[in-house]
Amino acid sequence: MFPARLHRAIYIVLVTLLGGCMVCSTWAANLVWVLLAANWLLEGRWREKWQMARHSRMLAAYATLCLVLLVGMLWTSNSATGWSQLRTKLPLLVVPLVMLTSRPLEGRVRSAVLWLYAATVLVVSLIATVRMLAIPDMPYRDAVPYISHIRFALNCCMVIFIAVGTYRWPHRSSLWPLTVLRWLAVLWMVVFVLLIRSYTALAVIVAVSLALLLVYYRRWPLMALWCAVMGVATLSVVHEVRSYYRPVPLAVEPLRETTVAGRPYEHACDGIVENGNYINNYVCRPELRTAWTLRSTLPYDSLTSGGFPVEPTLIRYLNACGLAKDSVGVCSLSAADIAAVERGVANPVYESGSPLRKMVYVMALEHEYYRHTHAIRGFSMLQRIELWRATWRVVTEHPAFGVGTGDIYDAVQDQLAAMDSELYGSYKNTHNQYLSLMAMVGLLGFIAVAAMFLRAVLPRMAKPRTSLPPLMMAWMLTVLISFLTEDTLNTLAGILLCTWFLAARSEKFDNATQ
Repeated sequence: MFPARLHRAIYIVLVTLLGGCMVCSTWAANLVWVLLAANWLLEGRWREKWQMARHSRMLAAYATLCLVLLVGMLWTSNSATGWSQLRTKLPLLVVPLVMLTSRPLEGRVRSAVLWLYAATVLVVSLIATVRMLAIPDMPYRDAVPYISHIRFALNCCMVIFIAVGTYRWPHRSSLWPLTVLRWLAVLWMVVFVLLIRSYTALAVIVAVSLALLLVYYRRWPLMALWCAVMGVATLSVVHEVRSYYRPVPLAVEPLRETTVAGRPYEHACDGIVENGNYINNYVCRPELRTAWTLRSTLPYDSLTSGGFPVEPTLIRYLNACGLAKDSVGVCSLSAADIAAVERGVANPVYESGSPLRKMVYVMALEHEYYRHTHAIRGFSMLQRIELWRATWRVVTEHPAFGVGTGDIYDAVQDQLAAMDSELYGSYKNTHNQYLSLMAMVGLLGFIAVAAMFLRAVLPRMAKPRTSLPPLMMAWMLTVLISFLTEDTLNTLAGILLCTWFLAARSEKFDNATQ
C-alpha cells in the first residue's frame, strides 16, 4: 500500500485526467475512472470513508438512483438491454462514492483542476472550429470529434460558469491580462454554442446566469447588464424571425401560370414559407432538369455530397434566393451557388449567415413543415416532442412501476407504432431523462429518487451563500435543465458531467448538511 500522500497525489492526478478525458476520449475516461476506483480501494482509511459515506445525503441519492434501476430489472422482459443499461451507469455509483468519501480538494489545487478542465474544453472547441472551416460541408453535429456535440455544449456551459463562479466581485487584480482572457473565453464559449446550434446549452446559459445573479451577485450594474444582453438577444431573434417571414416579390405578386418559355408552373399553395417565399410555388420540373444538366455534372436524379436529393435541394435554394424554380432561376445562379447545391446546401443562409440567423431559420423551417404537413423526420425539436408524447403514453399505461429497466426502447416503439409515427423503427432515445426514468421504474421509483436528491439539495438551497458555492449551484442547474431535453445519463460523457464536479466541491459544501 502506498503512503497516504501518494494516494492523495494519485487521486488529484486521476481526477484532473478524468475531467479532460470527459470531453476527449470515452475509452480513456473509462480507464481513468477504473483507476480512480482502484486507487480508492488500495488507499484504505475504511473507518473514515464509512463515516463520510454514512452521513452523505448526496451519495445516498446517487445510490438510490442506481438501486431503483437495479430493482427495475425484476420486471423487465428485455434483460440484455437492462444489464447493458446498468453497466453503462456503473460510474454513476462508483465516481460519487470515490469523490464523496475523499477529502475535498484544497483551494489552489481545486482551481488548477478546474482551469485545466476548462483549458481542455477550449482546445477541443478550437479543434472543432478548425474542422468546420477545413472540411467542406462538415455537419455541425459532427464537428466535435470525440463526444456528442450536445454533451460538449453542456461542458461549454460549465466553462462559462467556472469563469463566472470563480471570479471575485469586485476584482482589483493587477493581472488584468488574465481577466481579459477569462472573459474572452466566456464570449468564445457562447459563440461556439451558437456555432453548434445547441438550444439546450443556450437555455442553460440564460437560466443559470439569471439564477446566479439573483442568488449571489445581486448588484444593479450586473442585473442591468444581464437585462441589456437579454434584450439585445431577444430583439435579434425577433429581427431574424421577421427576416425569415418578410415577403419577397414572388410571394406577394399574382401567381403566373407559365414560365418565360411557356411551360406551366406547379403551384402547390401549401403555405410552407422559407426566406419569405412559398417553397412549392413556381416550380417547373422539366425546365429545372434541363437547366441543371447544363450547369452541373451532378445528375439531377442523384444525391448531393451531403446525401440529400438534388431536386428538393435545388428548389429550396432557388426559393431562398427569391427565384422561380425554372430555367431562368437556375441560369441566374452563380457558379458558387451551383457548387453549394451540389454539396447539399438548401439555403445560402446556412453558409453565409450568422450563427444566430442559422438557428432561427432552421427552427422556423421546422415550424413551417410541421404546421402544414405534420412532418417531423429530420427535425430534431419536433422529433423530441414526438418521442416525449410516446414516452408519456408508456408512463400513463404503467404508472406505478414502469416497464422495467430494459424495456423502455421497445415500449416507446410500440407507442410510436400505435401513433402511426414517422419515427417508428428509429429506436431513438426519449431525449428526456425524467420521462425516461418514469417509464423504466414508474412514478414510485421516480419519486423515491427525486425525494433523495431533494433531501440532499434543499438544505443547501435554503442558505446557498453559506453552504452552496456558485459553481456547484450552476452545475446542479445545468444537469437538471439538460434532463429536460436529453437522456444525459445514457452516455459516459453525460454521467461524468453529472458526477465529476463533485470533486470540485469546497469545504463549504461538505460542511453543510451532508
